[in-house]
Amino acid sequence: MGYRSEVFLGISFKTPEQMDEVLSVYALDPRVQANEALEYWNIDRDGARMWYHNDYAKWYPEYEDVQAVHHIEDVAEDFAKNRGFRYRFYFLRLGEDHTDMEERDGGDTMGPNLFAFQDVVFVERRLSIDL
Repeated sequence: MGYRSEVFLGISFKTPEQMDEVLSVYALDPRVQANEALEYWNIDRDGARMWYHNDYAKWYPEYEDVQAVHHIEDVAEDFAKNRGFRYRFYFLRLGEDHTDMEERDGGDTMGPNLFAFQDVVFVERRLSIDL
């Protein structure tokens, strides 16, 4: 069974056309193809944003499926450097242990709104006591 995490990665772009270009290159990566990673993304073309969510993932950096998901960050960064595309991303991983949380964001600080995902993601932790 092993240790599991809940994972969210959202990325927003300046325009739907820029998102489409990034997606077309992302889809060519062998890891993305082998793991059918594109199938797991929610794509909001009108909002020029996309997000990945898995609430029961074995999320280890050396796993190819994890690399396939994170590859979108590399492609977006390449487009930003080489073509001037503007994007923002937000990554959140919550482990089974209550102290295990990884959070980061990046991209263009003047780019699309970092909070473009407030309607799809929020952190909720609970305390349950059985008496």
